[in-house]
Amino acid sequence: MLDTHSIPQAGERWLSCPPYMLIAHVLGVESTGGPPLVSYELQDDDGVVIERVDRAILDDGWWRAFQPMRQRFG
Repeated sequence: MLDTHSIPQAGERWLSCPPYMLIAHVLGVESTGGPPLVSYELQDDDGVVIERVDRAILDDGWWRAFQPMRQRFG
């Protein structure tokens, strides 16, 4: 089972949960003493940037909306 509450790291891609098929490309995460802040580009399935989000609060809403994408090799 995946740890769905892992903290995203810069460069990772997270897949949106159904019914949408969007990708959050994580640009950075800041720890400010409170909840971490995440900056990301929201992309469609072709990699086209739809929106840039700067310093969104990383809370339960993040984990309800996104799941980590795992790289598969081979």
